[in-house]
Amino acid sequence: MSEDNDTIYYKVSYVVLDNKHPGAIISEDKRPVPGDEVTFDNRVFEILEVAELMPPTGSFGFLHATCRFIRELD
Repeated sequence: MSEDNDTIYYKVSYVVLDNKHPGAIISEDKRPVPGDEVTFDNRVFEILEVAELMPPTGSFGFLHATCRFIRELD
């Protein structure tokens, strides 16, 4: 199998602690890990934990990530 066939793409549900932001669902080409930063809605968030919602099917996986607000983008 070539490397292209081994690639998994993820649909990630980002939930922001404190409910001050509704979060987002974003397609990612690499699995996020705690400590990573993600940007959406012109804001930067730190990922605190990642959970697999279900095992990957073919080249597609579903993840849930809890994150916290860090800063606004300039």
